[in-house]
Amino acid sequence: MFANFERIRDACATLNGVVRRAHQLGRYHLLDRIAFGGMAEIYRAKTFDADGHAHMVAVKRVLAHLAEDDDFIQMLVDEAKIAGLLKHPNIARVYEFARAHGEYFIAMEHVDGKDLRTILERCRQQRRSMPPQHAAYIAAEIAAGLHAAHTAVDRSGRPLRIVHRDVSPSNVICAYTGEVKLCDFGIAKATLSKVNTKTGVIKGKVKYMSPEQALGRKLDQRSDLFSLGSCLYEMLTRVPPFTATNEMDLLIKVRDARYRPISELAPGVPPELEAIADKCLARSRAHRYQTALEVQQALRGFLNSYMPGYTRSHLGRYVRKMFAAEIERELRMLEEFVVADTPSDDVGENLIARDLGPRAPYTKFTPRPGGTRGKPATNTRAEAAGDFADDSPQHLSNATTLQRDGVRPRGKRKGTAASSSFDIHASETLILDRNRGARRAADPERADDDGFDEALHNAPTLILDPTDRK
Repeated sequence: MFANFERIRDACATLNGVVRRAHQLGRYHLLDRIAFGGMAEIYRAKTFDADGHAHMVAVKRVLAHLAEDDDFIQMLVDEAKIAGLLKHPNIARVYEFARAHGEYFIAMEHVDGKDLRTILERCRQQRRSMPPQHAAYIAAEIAAGLHAAHTAVDRSGRPLRIVHRDVSPSNVICAYTGEVKLCDFGIAKATLSKVNTKTGVIKGKVKYMSPEQALGRKLDQRSDLFSLGSCLYEMLTRVPPFTATNEMDLLIKVRDARYRPISELAPGVPPELEAIADKCLARSRAHRYQTALEVQQALRGFLNSYMPGYTRSHLGRYVRKMFAAEIERELRMLEEFVVADTPSDDVGENLIARDLGPRAPYTKFTPRPGGTRGKPATNTRAEAAGDFADDSPQHLSNATTLQRDGVRPRGKRKGTAASSSFDIHASETLILDRNRGARRAADPERADDDGFDEALHNAPTLILDPTDRK
């Protein structure tokens, strides 16, 4: 009866006053703002591929007052170039650094989850430390990403010698599916950087700096390992290793690398894991692990002995339970946004296009909901949680669905003209699970309280047409 369920939904939502118009910036339609800082704000955004399928990305938009700062813009160019060359499962991918509609922005991989800072804050609110197995897994994944960055080479095979310089909880994202991503290479240094950092100039979050970074000395990759140790310490104890009432005192504490033993603050932490954190936090670089790979191997070894069979799904379940209410609220909010039917063709200029190459993922993005091949866009709830460059499963991607669009007029039987016009591939979807209550009653311990059900997630898709009755 109705040709497009989504248009009807939008029209009804308009009457209820809940529709939000997405704002276009280049190839992307900005949805909700998910982070804000003194230099930029980050939005969840939607773009489309050539077939009109929607994909989520994150867009870091530079604040207007910094757009005229040439050094700052060059620093962002460096960040985008560095991250654009890094392709690793534990590093959030950068698609482009562009200028469009008079604004500068970086488009990057959207990770559907929470940053480690938010997770740690929730742990403090609940007065519960993160379980050792999750802390070890997250730290091992960060180490894997750091190893990839530290050993990266350019297109000619020359080492980039990247030092992240800002490994901290706010730059680590834990996806609801259990992936861990390192992001924000905004102050990272590599051989391709054009803006020089003077010796004695301190950049980064003081609380997670290495002693040599706090002293303004030249840094190498072992500085990142100290910062990783600080993150691991906080995951295990709920507090950072170094705290003070002012920044000068904090710098002194970081410089001296003196902290309370983990066992005093969290007696239940396994000694083997505490020893790994202590070695990362050694004041002397010579006494630390020498490579991120060594840290990763030590953490994997601990995890294999402490909890054999641990997988990323364990972390995913932990994060989803912690933020169950937020997940549902975010999904409902995403459905309220409406993208313009006729967006601007001004997609701006990608300032790092030459470094990314002619076949980079961003070249497949378009702001047009119908794509570039004239096919209608499909904007299902599952797609809102998806990501263009990541093949990992999303928390609604495999759920059972009910066909909602292209419904045949009542009274028409199979094989009539109305039936032949039915397009099942363009249909809208709705999550349907009649057995959820029964599963919860049968096994309350296994059923998640966050709205995510493993059995439902892995169930096959079933297309139903309730009007097809003989």
